[in-house]
Amino acid sequence: MKIHIIGIPRNPSTPEIAMDPYAMVSYYLTTYLHRNGHDVNYYGFKQSTVDCSNKFICADEDHHKKYNVTEFEKTHWQGSSEGDNIFNLNASKLLADNIKDGDIVICMWTTSVGAMKNAINTKFNNKDHSIKIIDGHIGHRHPSFDTAFHVFASYANKHFIYGMNQGDFSYWHDTVIYPMANELGNFTFKTKKKDYFLFIGRLNADKGLGIFLDLAKHFPKKKFILAGQGEHSFVVPSNVEEVGLLNVEQREIFLADAKAVISPSHYAEPFGLTAVEAGLSGTPIICTDHGGYTESVIEGVTGFRCSYFNDFVNAINNIDSINHTDCRKNAERFSAETLIKDWETYLNKINRESWYTIGK
Repeated sequence: MKIHIIGIPRNPSTPEIAMDPYAMVSYYLTTYLHRNGHDVNYYGFKQSTVDCSNKFICADEDHHKKYNVTEFEKTHWQGSSEGDNIFNLNASKLLADNIKDGDIVICMWTTSVGAMKNAINTKFNNKDHSIKIIDGHIGHRHPSFDTAFHVFASYANKHFIYGMNQGDFSYWHDTVIYPMANELGNFTFKTKKKDYFLFIGRLNADKGLGIFLDLAKHFPKKKFILAGQGEHSFVVPSNVEEVGLLNVEQREIFLADAKAVISPSHYAEPFGLTAVEAGLSGTPIICTDHGGYTESVIEGVTGFRCSYFNDFVNAINNIDSINHTDCRKNAERFSAETLIKDWETYLNKINRESWYTIGK
């Protein structure tokens, strides 16, 4: 089977844009499938750095600058309906030129699914075909109803969306594959830590920035470091150092040296990549007890999942009870090297004539 991967329309597929998980997942999925011997066509930005059999350009740097955010220090990534439509139109035309019956299409951005479906149906004159389109990385709240194949970022997110859309899913063809956004070599494992607590992420209230700063106030003799993209209006205590947006190399250093990462998100994180990034660095995480963290953080073993302010306080007071090697070992199951096997298993599973087909 040939695999066609439609990259995301808001950023190139590259691990260098570490603040956009969709950009990283698009890169690693394409690259690892190709390196594992699969025939992979990639459709996306010219600046994408994926390994693949063939790379088809749907947008260039000028398009990116016109429709998307390219400077992340003061704001975070965002999409553009007009830009997305142009990207998807270009991708659908290129896909129609290359697609054959029996191929698999993976859309890394949900809004691409409908455009690819229309292009395929037009090519085959709306006649039956065995091409399967996968909504490839659902880490949000709006999956596509133009396909029966969905890959969710966590079981928590999958069940949340099922609950919101009862009766609208077939369920049978869906799966959960955690975001394939980091290689083992991206992080330095350390057991000797410096004496600071780290917040890393978008500087939004819903990421729990207020709780992080309240913890700094509660522990005036401890050091806290605030890293991330965007601007905020919170009053920052004197024991908090703001370091701004970290590049990939800086992220590796700050995560490895931190005593713990604090991620007190208000909302149910679809997955929460921070837990994996911390764990691969041998660093415990202190987070909320809902969403994807319930699947990636082992309570009292790789960190602490908290419901009340008192829980966060106790977590900081007991952070030295966490074994750094346990953090690393747990996080390794969420690495690209491990998750590519889940993708291959899923692709082989759905590559069948019907739900009743025996033998695969």
